[in-house]
Amino acid sequence: MSGLFAFGLLILACLGCVTRRLSVWAALGVAAVAVGCGIVWLASAVRRALAARGPAQAAATAYLDALVAGDVAVAYGMLTADQRERTDPAEYAERHGGERALTGYTIDGTTVVTGGGFRAEVRGQVRLAAGDSAPLSMRLLPEADGRWRVADWRTGPHW
Repeated sequence: MSGLFAFGLLILACLGCVTRRLSVWAALGVAAVAVGCGIVWLASAVRRALAARGPAQAAATAYLDALVAGDVAVAYGMLTADQRERTDPAEYAERHGGERALTGYTIDGTTVVTGGGFRAEVRGQVRLAAGDSAPLSMRLLPEADGRWRVADWRTGPHW
């Protein structure tokens, strides 16, 4: 909200100077307030993203731990409601078994993105039962209950 307010104040200051309805000092005062609001908005967004990074990475770790342990039912329960609607548990278990089963992983980093929808992106490496290793890209979303859920994950090139 403060970001929108800051943008409006900047427009007001610019229009006031161009149309000469505001003195230069008044326009500078409005612009200073706008910049202050913008800084508050930016600090709030950064604080929110930093606070969410730990829980998002913990959810990704719990999901991958469940897959490594072979507990596919627990991993399935950590998917978003949308993902659970699209995939039934039997199909999900088949997709994550055999040579495609995970035997280990490392997480290289977690980034929380606040623009264009609040989400977390996790990058890392996974080891498969077949002996291969592949890059990991995972996207998590916060659900209404406040918990982070796995929306999508891929091994291979980033999407």
